Amino acid sequence: MEIAIVDDSDLDVQNLMRYIRAFEDEHHSRLSAQRFSDARAFLKSDTSRFSLVIMDIDMPGITGMEAAHLLRSVDPNIQIVFMTTMPQYAIESYEVDAADYILKPVAYASFALKLSKALRRVERAEASTIVLKTPDGVVSLPPWEVTYVESEGHYLVYHTTSQEVRIRETMTSAEKRLAPLGFARCNSYYLVNLRHVASITGTDVRVGKEELRMSRSRRGPFMDAFVRFSGGA
Repeated sequence: MEIAIVDDSDLDVQNLMRYIRAFEDEHHSRLSAQRFSDARAFLKSDTSRFSLVIMDIDMPGITGMEAAHLLRSVDPNIQIVFMTTMPQYAIESYEVDAADYILKPVAYASFALKLSKALRRVERAEASTIVLKTPDGVVSLPPWEVTYVESEGHYLVYHTTSQEVRIRETMTSAEKRLAPLGFARCNSYYLVNLRHVASITGTDVRVGKEELRMSRSRRGPFMDAFVRFSGGA
């Protein structure tokens, strides 16, 4: 999971980086953090690749609160945790649906509790929706809208009931994320939403109006997944 830290204080950022490494060791999790020294630099970056942003409120130029409002206009799913020395900002943080706020100076015990809460919110959001981070912004889809996912080189095309969304992602990553939502691979190039399977004939899987080929190596696991999803086992 990728985390953005937006803070102009070198000392505070060093402490947060140390706390994140300690949290990784304690919880056996894998987190990647990138620092931005001001909100403007963060907003100009590819914010869609971050699942969580830890942002100082009191910064020169664009404040953290102003940046959060701008961020929400393009990304309703990213989780935000504010840092501040002024507790009165806690109420305003609800306007941008912040996961939490941390009072400075930050102690590790408090940070770990609030980071755990924010990561749970990330997990719940990702479990209930399919979040696709494109260069133009974030697309959120309910699982039933995606019919199948197609591999095209270093990109994946998410075919939905109304559009196609192309993002840079590996099929392995997509399969790991979508398998719990009822998706299974019928060959190396297609990840199928099992709720959209209309029929299976020989080596062909009909998904809507599309006929997708099942490979010999994937046929057994795909059929097993389809039977389990359909309630047959």
